[in-house]
Amino acid sequence: MTSMTSHFFPLDVLRQEFPATKSAIYMDVANQGLISRTTRTSMDQHLDNRLNGLNDEEGMMQLVEQTRSRFAQFIGAEKDEIAVTKNASEGINIIGNAIAWKPGDNIVLCRQLEHANNILPWLQLRDKHGVELRIVETDNGAIPCDATIDQIDSRTRIVTASTVTMVPGFKTVMEPIAEACKRLGAFLLADASQSVGILHTDVKLLGVDGLVASSYKGLMGLYGLGFLYCRREWADRLSPAYLARFSVDLGDAPESAPIFDSVKLRAGAPRFEIGHFNFPGVIAVHASIGQLMEIGTPAIEQSVTSVARRLASGLLDLGLPVCGGKPGDHTGSIVALGDPAPGSGKADIRIQSLHEHLLKNQVIVSVRRGMLRFSLHLYNTADEADRVVGLAKNWLA
Repeated sequence: MTSMTSHFFPLDVLRQEFPATKSAIYMDVANQGLISRTTRTSMDQHLDNRLNGLNDEEGMMQLVEQTRSRFAQFIGAEKDEIAVTKNASEGINIIGNAIAWKPGDNIVLCRQLEHANNILPWLQLRDKHGVELRIVETDNGAIPCDATIDQIDSRTRIVTASTVTMVPGFKTVMEPIAEACKRLGAFLLADASQSVGILHTDVKLLGVDGLVASSYKGLMGLYGLGFLYCRREWADRLSPAYLARFSVDLGDAPESAPIFDSVKLRAGAPRFEIGHFNFPGVIAVHASIGQLMEIGTPAIEQSVTSVARRLASGLLDLGLPVCGGKPGDHTGSIVALGDPAPGSGKADIRIQSLHEHLLKNQVIVSVRRGMLRFSLHLYNTADEADRVVGLAKNWLA
């Protein structure tokens, strides 16, 4: 279980950490989250050092390990189950290319609801190794649990699913899928890009074998830094596609030590790390995860889902096409307007018009796959939800 506090600071105090909230209603976290003043300040010393030619590499490597530990605690994992990556996409590719594929093996996914970066690696593996893609059809905008389980068999090597889809943003029921994967020996890989940092996440409770996330959304960090969780029992039997200095265990030898013949892979997930680390990204996410842990993700989730439900209900009362209809168990931090049925991905005129109206009134949201997407975090308030509903009402008039 993840161990952290579960209290919530007064929102007026919390919002002072996010200057952007003074001038706009920011509901575009699924695209890019805001960083806090604390996160911004955390990078000053490192940048001053770089400006003045000072290199504290030893200190930075210590911070990498502290950040690894902090993220592990944040999601209920062990330190050696975490790899520091460039982003979620790299984590997906790392796992996909560490499997010893054989023709006739299969991968299960709901292609219509996954981000392109959780589709393209599997297409490549299909063409390269003769792997079968078993496509699960969407259930009114949701990844269907039962239909996914029905596709899993003894030749399934990977089942992949977003914990929260990029759009329409429904939560996926992962636990029964995890039980089926465990029973049949398949690896369950979760893309948690739209949930980690916003919704409480415990990998042991979810039952996933792997989980990927980037730091620039719910984790309130920067681009170019992400994490891969890989359960230790799996990590130790997977073979990395690439190796670099930090992938291998050379004991007490320095980084620059020559390597002549045999190598020993690092234990656990760190064996998947390639090259040097994005130090500014590490500094930022170490600070931002610290803030999230101080508040507590149970409290953050409670606040965010409450605001999301209020927003969805208000828009629904106006007769607008809220995906999923009345808020329910599927509701997390994302509310979408439009038709979730697969199509061209282009927004119709009304969606485009409402988007433009909101932008003119300093409401920052995105259009994805033809749907208008509102995505929230800890700094969003019930008052903001009401103001957005009021603006939509004015647009309808």
